[in-house]
Amino acid sequence: MNFRDYNDFEIIDLIKQGNEEALELMFDKYKYLVAKKITKFNLSDEFDDCFQEGMIVLYKSVLKFHDDRNKTFMRFFESNLEHQYISIIRSRQRHYKFVREKLPILVDYQVEEIEGGLYTEADINQALSQLSQLEFTIFKAKFIHNKPVSLIASEQNIPIKKVYNAIDRIRLKIKMHLQ
Repeated sequence: MNFRDYNDFEIIDLIKQGNEEALELMFDKYKYLVAKKITKFNLSDEFDDCFQEGMIVLYKSVLKFHDDRNKTFMRFFESNLEHQYISIIRSRQRHYKFVREKLPILVDYQVEEIEGGLYTEADINQALSQLSQLEFTIFKAKFIHNKPVSLIASEQNIPIKKVYNAIDRIRLKIKMHLQ
């Protein structure tokens, strides 16, 4: 098949009927337009990916095209292709904006030790001595042995809500004592 023997409307009808050769014919006909648009939008560094994107847009345009809308297929496809490349450029700009603004913060982040910020074993023991017997048992089970709350509740034979309340009180007491 030679695409000069058929107009776009005939080729599109053949493609919609399932003719693979007509689809290849359409790809051959518009591959130069896709390459031209890649150059126009300065996407040559990603030529292969953008070319493949262009072929996907071509195929989707063929499937969505209706000749009753008073527009030629070439203009319909060209419009869809330009919108796709604009989306790629905007996505790239958002990525570079993120890299420019956020990455230096992530890379330059430094951990600085605060003098006197470390707690001694005596400080920790004194904070733990503020806990009730139940709170201390729950503290060991949850924070030292890393047991789930449901298991702690069943072992202590208390409701789960009571375990959560005890955990909140533990955190509050330790925080108040160590500050």
